[in-house]
Amino acid sequence: MSDDTTPKADAEPSEHESKSTLEVATEIAKFATNPVEIAGVAKLSAAALLRAVGAIGQGSVDAANDIAKQISSGEGITQIVDERIVQVLSAAMSALGAEETADQRDSDRSSRRSKRPLKERGDALLSRSWNAAAQTGSKHPAFDRILGEITPDEARILRFLAIAGPQPAIDIRTNTPFGIGSQRLAVGISFIPDMAGCAWPARSKNYFGNLHGLGLVSFSTEPVEDFRRYQVTEAHPDAVAASRRAKRTIAVYRSIFLSDFGMQFCRECFTLEGYDAGGWTKYEHHDQYWGKGPRLPKPLD
Repeated sequence: MSDDTTPKADAEPSEHESKSTLEVATEIAKFATNPVEIAGVAKLSAAALLRAVGAIGQGSVDAANDIAKQISSGEGITQIVDERIVQVLSAAMSALGAEETADQRDSDRSSRRSKRPLKERGDALLSRSWNAAAQTGSKHPAFDRILGEITPDEARILRFLAIAGPQPAIDIRTNTPFGIGSQRLAVGISFIPDMAGCAWPARSKNYFGNLHGLGLVSFSTEPVEDFRRYQVTEAHPDAVAASRRAKRTIAVYRSIFLSDFGMQFCRECFTLEGYDAGGWTKYEHHDQYWGKGPRLPKPLD
């Protein structure tokens, strides 16, 4: 006589096992913001609950206290609870090993922005805590969005600068006595897009404008250490064309490099191992000096 109660190896997954991580995190977030309603917790797996509770910690108690204060001040209960759910949802998602997509975040943010004054949004942001233990590495929340706002050529520029370091750039100006009345003819000319392997190097101004606006690239008035590198840059077709627009012109030496934020972005988002930036991993000029004249700085290891 067979035992009908023996579980089958290929049994269908239970309801909580088939839930997506987003659904589990949402239910945990709702419980954390409203501890009175605990019926939904029974639907969650024990492992998922423990992971999320570990990330939320004291958040549910703090959220409940804050909700009580906001209710007493006259704010709408629906808006209060929805905002708390979003805050705790972020912690629960991180604990469960998942993240909201950029579209989900943008949709949630746009819907909330139209409902709350700027000062209230700012104060709410300051009051939110950052659970460092639940975060991995040094990833910034903006990295996901930035990846969707740069082109493949811009990504190549970032990767090149991350390996090759600061690169020479020049401005072409009219040459006047003591610089009085000098006019700028061209700005930010460099071979960076060509050296980075961009498909459309002629669009470099658009590329650098976007990268600078995102805080990834910085422009400096300081030149690179080896001034001889500017001789090649002055032969750039854009520099030659600008020089022909006036009788007397001068090249002003600049440099372009990654900001600290840009370097962090490259380390988190790109595979830099095995890429030598066309041989620019280590710059060596192999100069031989005679006498006691000035020397170029030794390249960094």
